[in-house]
Amino acid sequence: MLVLGLSNMRDAAAALVRDGRILAAAEEERFVRIKHVTALPVNAIRYCLGEAGVRLADVDGIAVPWKYWVLGRRAALALGAMVRSPTLFRVKGRRGLERLGHEWAELAFLAPTLRKQFGAGRYRPVFLDHHLCHAASSFLVSPFERAAILVVDGASEAHTAMLAAGEGNAIRVLKRIALPHSLGQFYAAITAYLGFRPDQDEYIVMGLAAYGEPRFADVLRKQVLRLLPDGAFHLNTRLLDCHLARVGIFLPELLRLLGVNRRPGEELAQHHRDIAASAQLVLEEALVHLARHLQRLTGEQNLCMAGGVAYNCVANSRLHRELDYRQVFVQPAAGDAGTALGAALWLTNRRGGLTHRDVMRDVFLGPQFTEEECRLALNRGGLRYDALTDDALCNRLAAELAHGRLVFWFQGRMEWGPRALGNRSLLADPRREDMRELINAKVKMREPFRPFAPSVLEERAGDYFDGPFPSPFMLFTFAALPSAKGVIPAVVHVDGTSRIQTVDRHANPRFRKLIESFERETGVPVLLNTSFNVDEPIVCHPDEAIRCFLRSQVDWLVLGNLLVKRP
Repeated sequence: MLVLGLSNMRDAAAALVRDGRILAAAEEERFVRIKHVTALPVNAIRYCLGEAGVRLADVDGIAVPWKYWVLGRRAALALGAMVRSPTLFRVKGRRGLERLGHEWAELAFLAPTLRKQFGAGRYRPVFLDHHLCHAASSFLVSPFERAAILVVDGASEAHTAMLAAGEGNAIRVLKRIALPHSLGQFYAAITAYLGFRPDQDEYIVMGLAAYGEPRFADVLRKQVLRLLPDGAFHLNTRLLDCHLARVGIFLPELLRLLGVNRRPGEELAQHHRDIAASAQLVLEEALVHLARHLQRLTGEQNLCMAGGVAYNCVANSRLHRELDYRQVFVQPAAGDAGTALGAALWLTNRRGGLTHRDVMRDVFLGPQFTEEECRLALNRGGLRYDALTDDALCNRLAAELAHGRLVFWFQGRMEWGPRALGNRSLLADPRREDMRELINAKVKMREPFRPFAPSVLEERAGDYFDGPFPSPFMLFTFAALPSAKGVIPAVVHVDGTSRIQTVDRHANPRFRKLIESFERETGVPVLLNTSFNVDEPIVCHPDEAIRCFLRSQVDWLVLGNLLVKRP
């Protein structure tokens, strides 16, 4: 059974599954070069079909992770907010209504749109429960036969969190939290209050939180986000209106409690750092509250997580550390892009075609390019290159990295999800204390307080970090050992933790070989690993890699086995 999953809302994506095996998956933003794009993922669909050598008319099912006819509750809340606030209506009014109508129509009239894009066929999309698709995206690719499942995001059709239990191929819903009470929207509103982009920059707030003190946590607990005895929570939207926050409008009552909000581009003050620390702590407490209640309901020892809030790796680590779950699995594309995969798996399961559960051990599901395609791209860019063997390439780069050089590393199939995990990466020496400043000056041009992550040989992780379990997707943080902080300062955050990627012997052999070469050169089995991009989505095609290389000050570019020095 061949099933295509597609999500055309925010973080549009497509995934193709055969009998439960994941053939291909990619986000549309990588093709159209617009972050978090909302669109029919035409390019991602074409890529997935091409990977399998089929046409859209050949697939047995098209799964969509939204019941569009239930989206009315979200629309009603948005419209109600506009009616209550003339300012919001003036800012978003007609444009907001048009966007809501467009998104609804694109779902309702998906079949004729697909015929227009992909030719004649009996396309009958199946529209599925959004949170069930999130749950399937995690549980059905996890290594667990049984598990508790926690889904937390901004909002589905009408809910913001779901507690469930998985066994075999079945998922049983135990509890849902209804709109407008949303942890995702709470954190997005605080993100906007701090002058960042809601639904995009929450990870910046998480990094900023380590620099503050949670002085406002009690205010937020008592006035804004209150925990309830039955595992639920209550968001006071009369005080923190998420719709208003998205356009930079905050109620006077909230400003009296928290102080004046920061405007985009304004200098960050300690007050803002303290607000970030307070919001992060309150979010963590709410997630622990939900996960503890879920554990009481299920008695399960394993936990699966999905939804945009599951990208909060600090909170994920606290759940694993404080609760009695033996293992925690987080879908690497935890946000809405991941629901395309979940929809494909869930429809396959509903139709009895899930004959194989493919445990997700790596995320290399996107496009790849031949050496000839890379050579042609370099020739088009007028760049000279050397073709090296794996050993020669890794040894050469290990020496360059050890001397403080920066390397753009482009290999194999593109990663699924937002993390660069060794195929579309910018690599550097983690031993240099000034490396973060160097990368920000030469490449990233981002806030100096944001941390960089380490990639470490899985079996050596315990030499540098406190009690790490395998973490191949960079979705957990671990305390750096005191002995390691002076050795790899560029990848240890101000709070003494690191968001690590453990690299095993199977998932990415060439990337592992490079880390091994760096260890032979320096004695340290760790590389600083961040994404291959500059203020754009992570690169997909060799041409994009070359353009990014030429507009940065990175010293080396690697496309497969082809090594390019900065002109």
